[in-house]
Amino acid sequence: MKIYYFVIALLLGAFLSSCSNEGSVEVTDNAVIEAYLVAGKYISMHVKKEIPYSDQSISSEEPIDGLKISVTGDGKTYTLESLGNGDYRSDTTVKLKVGVSYSMSFVYNGKTISATTIIPTKPENYALDQSSIYLSQIDLSSGGRPMGGMGGTNIQVTWDNTTSDYYFVVVDNIETDPTPIYILADDADSTMFTRRFRSQPVQGTSTSVNPNEFQYFGMHNVILMHVNPDYAALYRSSGSTSQNISTPPTSITNGLGVFTGVNADTLKFEVKQR
Repeated sequence: MKIYYFVIALLLGAFLSSCSNEGSVEVTDNAVIEAYLVAGKYISMHVKKEIPYSDQSISSEEPIDGLKISVTGDGKTYTLESLGNGDYRSDTTVKLKVGVSYSMSFVYNGKTISATTIIPTKPENYALDQSSIYLSQIDLSSGGRPMGGMGGTNIQVTWDNTTSDYYFVVVDNIETDPTPIYILADDADSTMFTRRFRSQPVQGTSTSVNPNEFQYFGMHNVILMHVNPDYAALYRSSGSTSQNISTPPTSITNGLGVFTGVNADTLKFEVKQR
């Protein structure tokens, strides 16, 4: 269950990034959907509306409550409950299935907002060519030339992909109080360090993790995400400064955002101190 919530938070991060790029085009009062359908889990969705803005103001968003949202799939129709603050949820006994097409719809401002997605399969033959790596701690506290060094070879991540689907890797340190690889001066800003990093979506069968990307010692989850093309497009847009809030890619009819199925598998990897 913890991995499930982590996956949702991760995917939401890419969505928020894609919608936060500035632009000069004024947005309209659109419904923005955030929904990631995971196999074996119930349906959860967040709906908000955009508030128009100009070059001199900052855009804001407001949750939309009280909508009558239905999701159909596998011969069943699920009515989502409005929980407040723009959050909606199906009955928690609902278990979504791999390979099933799910369609969502509701009416907002006289328009029918709709989308359809399918939950992809769990990654097959997912493997790492190493289970651990030794790295040296690097001392930057003196402000001079770093003492110590990284070392290690790239970790190769492989999986089967006969249909050229999209995959990407997320690495997350899971230690309660991890030891940093870099030793900073006492007055340095340690918030620059992150426990988590990820690769870009690819349609191949492999990617690699550079040891220089690790910032903490200890145990890590290496999560291989299998996503649909709409999420890959959204991820790509998050790195483009030319995008603005009115034009991010979306598969939502008469709205914005994302309604997409995802699946994942997780392996453990340890970064040991040399």
